[in-house]
Formats: sequence, structure tokens, C-alpha cells
Amino acid sequence: MAFENLVIHWREQELKWLLLDDAQLPLREGQGALAVLAEVLAEYELPVHTHVLLSGESVLLKTIEVPPKPTRQVLDAVPYLVEEYLACDVMDCFIAIGERRGNDLTVGVIDEAFLTACLGQLKTIGLDPGFVGIDLDLMSSDQCLLLVDDDVALLSQGNAEMVAFETAQILTRLDLLYHGDPLALHIVDFTEGQSLEGLLPRSFVEQSQQLPASARSLLQYLNQQPKTKRLNFRQAQFAQASQGPSGNSWLWQLGKVALFVMVLQLLFTGAQGLYLLDQASNMAAEAKTLYQGLYPNDRNPRDLGRRWRSRLNAGGQQDQLGVTSVLDTVSPALVAARLQLDNLNFNAGRGDLMLQLSGERSEQIMGLAEVLNAAGFQSEIGTISQEKSSVRGSLRVRMGDRP
Repeated sequence: MAFENLVIHWREQELKWLLLDDAQLPLREGQGALAVLAEVLAEYELPVHTHVLLSGESVLLKTIEVPPKPTRQVLDAVPYLVEEYLACDVMDCFIAIGERRGNDLTVGVIDEAFLTACLGQLKTIGLDPGFVGIDLDLMSSDQCLLLVDDDVALLSQGNAEMVAFETAQILTRLDLLYHGDPLALHIVDFTEGQSLEGLLPRSFVEQSQQLPASARSLLQYLNQQPKTKRLNFRQAQFAQASQGPSGNSWLWQLGKVALFVMVLQLLFTGAQGLYLLDQASNMAAEAKTLYQGLYPNDRNPRDLGRRWRSRLNAGGQQDQLGVTSVLDTVSPALVAARLQLDNLNFNAGRGDLMLQLSGERSEQIMGLAEVLNAAGFQSEIGTISQEKSSVRGSLRVRMGDRP
């Protein structure tokens, strides 16, 4: 059985996952350790797309103000701008760069060893996620919003920082954040085994507005949010190998297509060359057979063009008739007039050459006659007949009376 998409909510205690079809409709949802997820995936083919949402409990999502300087200098300054917010050494962290709005830059800071271990564990079960983001980053930042399920609560405070914490700590965390001063919140309840009224202080419940849930679970809700312009940890040394650090996988695909087209063209050209070579060999054999049939006593039939001209001259008689000269004149004139020579008949007794021609218009045959007359030959047009979109006609060329 196959499914298109896999979404994983990665928390240190346990994972939650969501399997979706190609229409983004949920197929199966579960939670547990990574080994349990591996057993579930064993029943399916590997997904086309895998997205991982890291918990805001283990990641710092921060908007910092950066100087309006070139990007390289901004990147060099980022570690020093976030260092004061960290409880660990900034040199042990990986900093992902998000969207920049003016002088405001969104960054995500995570323990580098933790991210390495996370991607390594996923790789052991055949997963290579294209998107590794933060659950808090998928929340709307323009309103005070609290998302609550049985395990985790996500809080967006409008223009203030967004925070994530365990649901069991919700009373303590809200009290520390607001010091007993209740704040009007929009609350979306995804809890199943607990009552929202039992989790939140009465003052918060009275001043807040509970919104209807647009999904059955918190993970489904987060997956419904757009992921464009969201921070993605698959960058720098953690970029997907198929894309490369510079994200130029499309160039590689284009190169493969170009190589395929070039090989196909070479094969076609080679096959055409072999075909033409075979045709030339057949025509040479036919010409030789024809010559030997007419002149069986010639034991050395090489350079057939020269031998044909010699036979036509036939000891000087045809020189007087001008066969060679008329052929030399007729050949380029035929090409110039765009006529096709269907038949050629030479009568030595009458001293004339009969040409059977075909073309698009009768004017082409008349033009050829004028060219031959101008060259000193006596040409006479025979019958001309119209056949659909072409004409057929005959032209008699007299050579004996040529001055």
C-alpha cells in the first residue's frame, strides 16, 4: 500500500506522525518511539514527501534585528546576535536562516548534535525529509493564539516571542509569562483525555475566545498551514544530498535530458549515415551491373563516369553531335528550372535528344527550351499535359545542326 506524504512531530519524549494521500487527506495517525514508526512504515511503500516539525521546546525561534549590510556580513553577525538568548555555547549550535523583512531576520537555533542525530535516525528507516521546520513557525504571529493538545501547548503572543511547553505545565508557564494578569487569547482545543477548563486558569477562560478546531488533531492543523517562506533546517551542511547545497538539482536534471537528446541525435545521425551508405553501395553496384551488361568485353570497369563519357563520344562521332556538351548544358539548366527529368532518349541516327520532363508549371519547360536555344541548340517543345498540380511534357533537342 502506498501513501504520498508523511508528517512527523518530533518531540524528545515521543513522536507523532500523520500519513496522508496525494490529496492531503489523512490516512492514518499515531504516536510512539521511532521504532514504532518504522513498524508502521513497513506496511507501506516509502512516502514521496516527508516533513518533520521539531518541537519549539528544543529549538529557539527568534526574530533578530540585523544591520542593513551585505548578506555575507549579516550571516557573520548572526551568532553574536543570538548568543545572549542561549543557555549553551553558540559554537555547538546550528543556525538556520529564515525570511528577512527589512532589518528583521528570522533564525532558528538548534543543537547541532541533536539535529544530526535526528536526521541520522530517520535515515536508518529510509526517510530523508525535504522539510525540517518548527511547529511554532507554522502558527500565525499576528494574533494571540493558544493551541492545546494532551501533550503540548503552543502559544503565539502577537508581536512577542512564541513559546512551546508541556500541557501539564500550562498553569505555571502562563503565570510566569503574565504574572497573574490575564490576557485575552484565541484558544483552539485539541485535547481528548482532559478538560480545557481544568487545564487553564478561570480568568484566562473567561477573557479568552475558544475557536472551533479546523482539524481533528494538532498535527493535522499544523500540516494545513502553508510552509512557503517558513524556516527550513535543510540548508548548508544539512541540505539534502539530491538537491545539493546550492539547490541546483534542476540543472542536473536538465543536463541528463540534454545528454539523452544528444545521444538520441547521434544514434539517429549514425543510422541515417549507414542507410545512405547502403543506398550508395546499391546504386554503385547497379551502375556497374548496367555497364557490364552493355559492354561485357570491358574487363576493367573502373571510373564509370569517365568510361560512360568515353563510350558516348565513341571515337569522335558523338563529339560532332555534341552529346557531351548538351548534357553539360541541360543538367544545370534542369536544376535552375526546377524540373525533373523522367526519361532521356538519344537517337544517334536523327541526331537528337528527347527529354521527358515534369514540373509545377509549363513555363518551366518553355524556359528550359529558351536556355538551350540561347546556348546554340535547336530545341522543340512537344506535348505538355496537366496532371493535377503538376505538368508533364517533352522537349526535343537537335544537335546535328548546331553551328
